[in-house]
Amino acid sequence: MAPMAELEVQRRQVLGKATRRLRRQGIIPANIFGHKEPSLAIQLEAAAFERFRRQHKAASLVTLRIPGDSLTETALVHSIQRDPCTGKILHVDFYRVSQEEEVEVKVPLHLVGDSPAVKESGGTLLRLLDALEVACRATEIPETIEVDVSPLVEVDQILHAGEIKLPPNVRLLTDPHEPVVKVELPTVEVEEAGEATPAAQPASAATSAQSQTGESAAKEG
Repeated sequence: MAPMAELEVQRRQVLGKATRRLRRQGIIPANIFGHKEPSLAIQLEAAAFERFRRQHKAASLVTLRIPGDSLTETALVHSIQRDPCTGKILHVDFYRVSQEEEVEVKVPLHLVGDSPAVKESGGTLLRLLDALEVACRATEIPETIEVDVSPLVEVDQILHAGEIKLPPNVRLLTDPHEPVVKVELPTVEVEEAGEATPAAQPASAATSAQSQTGESAAKEG
């Protein structure tokens, strides 16, 4: 289960285009929504949120606290808007959840074990899926899901989503037939053959041609 993280946030009074000033000050504008409650405009320190992202996976549950305020929200990071050029975070949306409710999240995959098809047959592991969509209680969201590749014993063998062992109380939502990992032979680049050189004229033909040339010269002489 992903550990419960905590972030300190503040109510936000700055709205619209004026939020650019917040970003210049190292503050991220954000919103909390969901559970049929009014959306709440908040803001948080960019450095604190970046630390949270490094220490916790995308589907981690987080407690949002406002200092000096009795309000406490339990939420998931719903979406992150980034600047397409710099990658800097522009806005974050948090989705309210109850700790006892079932939520649908994408959990990243972590490959473990050794594939005999790789070690013994020279194959290469090809990762086809980075995360599985699952359903579970909000307090039981796994940080990652381990994918054991040791059953891959032959080249071209594929491991599907339905074959992955899930943690207790976690239900698969991804299509069970979805390919996750495959073993392939390494791609070998074949050099294109150069243009064929003209075939050498057979020695007998060359001799015959020279003989005919000599005869012609003798007649002319």
